[in-house]
Amino acid sequence: MHLPKEKILYKNPFRKELETLLHIAEKSLNDRTAQWSPFVSAQLIEEVKRQFKNLNDVSVLFEGGFPRAERKRICFLRSEEDINSPSIDIPIKGIYIKGNFLFDRAKQNDFRNVLHELHAQADEIGDIWLIRDRGAQAICSKKCADSLNQKNGKLREVEILIQAVDLSEMEIPFSRPEKVISTVEASTRIDAIASAGFGLSRSKITTQIKQGLLRLNWTLTHQPSKSVNIGDLIHLEKKGSLKILNIDKTKKERWRIKLLRQ
Repeated sequence: MHLPKEKILYKNPFRKELETLLHIAEKSLNDRTAQWSPFVSAQLIEEVKRQFKNLNDVSVLFEGGFPRAERKRICFLRSEEDINSPSIDIPIKGIYIKGNFLFDRAKQNDFRNVLHELHAQADEIGDIWLIRDRGAQAICSKKCADSLNQKNGKLREVEILIQAVDLSEMEIPFSRPEKVISTVEASTRIDAIASAGFGLSRSKITTQIKQGLLRLNWTLTHQPSKSVNIGDLIHLEKKGSLKILNIDKTKKERWRIKLLRQ
């Protein structure tokens, strides 16, 4: 059984990544078995949802370890198979990267880099989040988590120990209930919108943008003056996400903006 690959891949900005995923999907169809992709980005997940929604032969399941995970693995299986079947083994596991970071604070990318130094491949690692000043936890493939278990290393000058843990034992990041927010702003600048949506001062948002803590449509941006559009997604580290639902111009030449805080 073959999928309409050329139609899906034609002029697609994710052509290389989708080509790999389509190969996995066809293997699932032909072998009649669930097949899992490596971890993929939130951008690619949205593209897969768009491209696969009208394909009747194949079903997809996204799993990142917790509901609001950004990076996820994709399970492909024939549409007649039960996607919620307990026989589908979800090949992910947690790790705890332990260390005393009280006097040497580290960011998520610092922990991701140290995992790469310990020979973990980028597509074997899902989301990473900080555990106060005691290190970080991450979602990995089972194979990766088991290979990293009990490994020692160094993040700058801090000694670390990696332990594999079950998902049920992890401190999953807190997620707020979704909330619709309406605001009127003088412009559609990302610093103004993020300030209103996250309830932080404009100066604090600007500082965090310049520190590399804010992403627009999952891409890092260092420009506080960048304009946003309907459908854009703003993500601020430790604060969640804002989706731009609507933008209207008022009679007084200002902008009425409707946001979904996630």
